[in-house]
Amino acid sequence: MSRELKVLQIILVLLVTLSLSTTYSNGKLIPKGAAVFDSSGFAILTNTTKHSYGQLVNHEPFYMKDVNFSIDFLFGIVPEHNHSASHGMAFVLSPTRHLPGASSGQYLGLFNETNNGNASNNLIAIELDIHKDQEFGDIDDNHVGININGLRSVLSAPAGYYDDKDGSFKNLSLISGKVLRISIVYSLVDKQLNVTLCPAEFSVPPLKPLLSLNRDLSSLLLEDMYYGFTASTGSTGALHYMLAVFSTDNPENPLWDLNAIPVLPPYPKKPSHTARTVLVVCLTLSVIAAFVASWIGSVFYLRHKKVKEVLEEWEIQYGPHRFAYKELFNATKGFKEKQLLGNGGFGQVYRGTLPEFLRTGRATTSTDVYAFGLVMLEVVCGRRLIERRAAENEEFLVDWILELWENGKIFDAAEESIRQEQHRGEIELVLKLGVLCSHQAETIRPDMSAVMRMLNGVSQLPDNLLDVVTDERLRGRPEISMEVLLDMNSMSRLTFTHSFISHGR
Repeated sequence: MSRELKVLQIILVLLVTLSLSTTYSNGKLIPKGAAVFDSSGFAILTNTTKHSYGQLVNHEPFYMKDVNFSIDFLFGIVPEHNHSASHGMAFVLSPTRHLPGASSGQYLGLFNETNNGNASNNLIAIELDIHKDQEFGDIDDNHVGININGLRSVLSAPAGYYDDKDGSFKNLSLISGKVLRISIVYSLVDKQLNVTLCPAEFSVPPLKPLLSLNRDLSSLLLEDMYYGFTASTGSTGALHYMLAVFSTDNPENPLWDLNAIPVLPPYPKKPSHTARTVLVVCLTLSVIAAFVASWIGSVFYLRHKKVKEVLEEWEIQYGPHRFAYKELFNATKGFKEKQLLGNGGFGQVYRGTLPEFLRTGRATTSTDVYAFGLVMLEVVCGRRLIERRAAENEEFLVDWILELWENGKIFDAAEESIRQEQHRGEIELVLKLGVLCSHQAETIRPDMSAVMRMLNGVSQLPDNLLDVVTDERLRGRPEISMEVLLDMNSMSRLTFTHSFISHGR
């Protein structure tokens, strides 16, 4: 039969055509259960809830007794998992607007375990099934079936269509997430129900139907019948879309814009439990670590507070005072056996040298400045504070630098790797300042603020500094101080270059 004759036959047999709307704004289709309308006016029969069902039923009956009918609709199914589908959906003709006892899962929102298969149901359904249920004799998990009064199909076939050009069968996946078109035509004259599935882009369904049932359905089609759509989910989710319903009284011009077929959104993803778990674990571990660190810190603080040597003011002013354990530990190199001298009346006696004792044998409140000066000299010279020479003689670093200074060769004291002529002024400043800070007479040692001013080039060392640091009379003159020796108003500015600082570290 040619395409033109087939179209003509469809038109001639349509004595009564259902007048259906392409949208749902007129309120003809009423949602029930999980069914809702989205912002685009499309119906979504199910949501992400498992074991649920939705229905979309016309609220006014149609006269169906002894008539032909033709209906097309566009639908789409978006599964939760691409390779593991849920349950399908169905187009239904029912004598009642309500489908009592409808259940989810394999019952597609049509029947339940009790009324499934009852002849009194008087119901015709076209199922689009995506789950193979052995109890209903399903052929596979991707098929179209014609059902009468129950879920065991009287006729079914794998989802697909026959190509008009060569007659070959083309498979279609009901869970592809793409919009598909299904056409249902019943001819009262031929007593034939044809069901055709095809992509939504087809302006006219293929000539050869997917299913063709030769049966007189007049006993099932009462005067008043309701049409609708149902869908359900099981342990796996799926979104069932109903996008449009239209009549085919003019198959060449369906009431649907083929250029406006929507792309269905993907199935909503669940929040990442892995990310949430990692976050919770990290936060928990952070809190525990902070608590443990705080506890350990508190314990050490309390212990340190108990054993801390408190230096009283009178001890500073009147002679020898106590030394902290840390000072003794460093001075004796960790109480090594090499430093052990013997046993005294109160225990073991160790040999130890406190920083300023290396030169003066006295502990004063200027020890920090003294130590800072020695550190500067050690870094610039690249030598130890005390060098052991031949015949077991010891040479102090400060004495060696003073000797070079007096001979006009203080620049030669710098380590060879940083002894560059362009840095002569900066190197000599550090050497002279180191000698000044480590001077025996604590009264002429500068405070740290004065040291920083000189290093930053704000202040300048006096021209007669060599005479000052070598004057033995300073030991008995505490009234002489750095403020007297340094004329702050006649200082020239001297700055350090980055290259010198980098070499000197």
